[in-house]
Amino acid sequence: MLLAPFFMASVVGSTTAKPLLLQSPHAVLSPAATFRQSADFCEANDVNEFDVYGDFSSHETYLRRFEQKLALELGKEDAVFMPSGVMAQSIALLIHSQQKPKRFACHASSHLLIHENDAYRDLLNLEVIRLETVTTSIAPAPLDFATVETQLKNKAISTLILEIPHRELGGKTTSWLDVERMRDFCRIHQIAFHCDGARLFEASVAFPGQSLSDLAEPFDSVYLSFYKGLAGLSGAMLLGSSEFCQEARIWLRRFGGNLYTLLPYVVAADAGYQKNWLRKNGALSFLQKKEKLCNVVQLLKEHPIVSQVIRFEPEEPQVNMVHGYLFYSVEECQTALDHAAAKVGMRAFHRIRNASVSPFPVDLKYQSVFEWSMGEANAQIEDKDFVQAWEAFASKLLELRQSR
Repeated sequence: MLLAPFFMASVVGSTTAKPLLLQSPHAVLSPAATFRQSADFCEANDVNEFDVYGDFSSHETYLRRFEQKLALELGKEDAVFMPSGVMAQSIALLIHSQQKPKRFACHASSHLLIHENDAYRDLLNLEVIRLETVTTSIAPAPLDFATVETQLKNKAISTLILEIPHRELGGKTTSWLDVERMRDFCRIHQIAFHCDGARLFEASVAFPGQSLSDLAEPFDSVYLSFYKGLAGLSGAMLLGSSEFCQEARIWLRRFGGNLYTLLPYVVAADAGYQKNWLRKNGALSFLQKKEKLCNVVQLLKEHPIVSQVIRFEPEEPQVNMVHGYLFYSVEECQTALDHAAAKVGMRAFHRIRNASVSPFPVDLKYQSVFEWSMGEANAQIEDKDFVQAWEAFASKLLELRQSR
């Protein structure tokens, strides 16, 4: 079943119910429509029974077949489906820290440090070494081998985490040569090397010629997310050796993560995997999505009005996502977004936040920041429509500032 390319709503506050094009990477569907699609998928793929408590004792169920399918593609011995990435990475850290130092290392912008309420400390009883990289533009550089070698010198850790790509840095990626050097460093020092691959499918475009198996090879364990670029409802996969995954299933039970059934999440994950990665029904590739984003970003950077209000980080997207930094407050941007939506029927972007709450210091001239991902839905929008929405948005921002 094909998804509608975007969702039409009404502009809040307008005197007439003018259609609004919500610029979302994935189609915005009602719960009823979403579950109807899941039902259609189950019928088309012979999903005719529920998994029960993770199906730990069987290799013949739909859940276990899906786990093995991903393990095979990533070149790992086994895989375990979990409700969330927070749970998956916590379990990976716990397993890797057994009989080893209760300390791990990761980039200072890691999800574990800024979005999980110190779970690594308060729940896992672990310590962390925050690896700081230099800032060359707006945001710091991605984690590199020189930083790892210098900042971990003479420091005992159990696990090194590398995020590919770095979400909080606008999708920047570590060079493959540095990934291999980190792998060798970890093996020499008997450190577990873990991949935070929440967006590993998206990151594949930054490493031409590399398969998912190639990307996963340097790592002892890998975490994947299914609700980001693959548009699933929720859910994650933790992959590694057979012994590692056997231990992970025990910890999944201890965390309460092997729900009575995970089927709704597994079905949505598999549907997203087949549609957005295997590209069944002719979906766009992640390379096409990245190229679309690069084209639009370049048009906006060259626009005489838009270029006055925004800077992109990185300047050229490395994957199908990028961050935008604005010289205006959140309140001003919201006013301009509403104005542009009422004028041209499309929002330039969705969520925006204060740049001062960034996990790293940001130049005070940048007051707001947003994340922009190109997906199957908004990639259907014409470049000229993006430019039109952004021109209306930027013009209103300049008008607001001049009226002060």
